[in-house]
Amino acid sequence: MYMIKNDFEYREWMMKTYFLLDGIQGDSLLTDEELDDFLFESRPTIYPCLAMIQPSVLRPLDNEISFIYPEQITHWAKEMGVIKC
Repeated sequence: MYMIKNDFEYREWMMKTYFLLDGIQGDSLLTDEELDDFLFESRPTIYPCLAMIQPSVLRPLDNEISFIYPEQITHWAKEMGVIKC
């Protein structure tokens, strides 16, 4: 799980974590345009958020990107008694 605060951090996280590219070496099978399209379509709705990559339930060889937003964390914190209503 990783906290992402802006578009730059999102792109950097995706390149290192999802595509396993570190900017120094490694080639992508996607063109730059395809990569940009995928990153745009997969981006979080808002920042900041927590991001995770996990194995897909429906497609075992694929990974799924998911985001947890502040509202969800606040909800959990209330349920756990960390935040009093």
